[in-house]
Amino acid sequence: MLKTLKALLGKPGEEQAPQAASPAGFALGLPIGMTAEDFAGLRLDGRVRLNLSELAAFPDTLFTWESDRDYHIAAVGHVELGQGAHLVRFYLDNDTWLQANVENRRVIEYKLFDFYRVSHLSNDEFDALLDPGASASRPLGTRQLTIESTGGQGPREFIRVWGDPASDWSPPVQFEERVTTSESVTGRQVVHHAMLFERSIADSERMEYVLMSGESDEEGSFMLVENLGVDVASIDIDAI
Repeated sequence: MLKTLKALLGKPGEEQAPQAASPAGFALGLPIGMTAEDFAGLRLDGRVRLNLSELAAFPDTLFTWESDRDYHIAAVGHVELGQGAHLVRFYLDNDTWLQANVENRRVIEYKLFDFYRVSHLSNDEFDALLDPGASASRPLGTRQLTIESTGGQGPREFIRVWGDPASDWSPPVQFEERVTTSESVTGRQVVHHAMLFERSIADSERMEYVLMSGESDEEGSFMLVENLGVDVASIDIDAI
């Protein structure tokens, strides 16, 4: 399961002028021994512009993006998977996050996710979400997932990536993320119970993803988050 996780999960306001960062600042929230230079210049409190204008040519795509502006990197999340593998997440000021999949101190791919839907849960609802015997757990580990468009394009069907293909339900993958902001260098810990789904975008070679995640944090908050995502090439990343 860990190998699959590494291969596949890893598979408006007033604009502010960018501020200079100290050498230490370029590594805040990143794996030990890595700096912003290893992530196409991405860093905490920096800015980034992503060129995804070609998505507009495919009306089947649910994911949308404004390529003509830059975004502030408000936080950095780090997940250590072991055996030299990491996930690094750059959280942007428009409720999206750019994820780098790292193996042996080398970024092997990027994915961009949008917080598509967020449902706040009680403690009991969260427990039921992770219980294979409870009906409420079906959206998290189900074999096939239907996502309703928020823009009126109709539903889209996604197929589960992880787990036994023959099983109607597979348990989510658990991992811990440490989220660092410029105001809180020590960071905040979030526990994820995640499952990845994918589908082919019609008339294109691109894939679209849904990362379903049951999340709990140190403050006792519980959520079910639907993250909608696409692949991003490093050449499309312009970090400041």
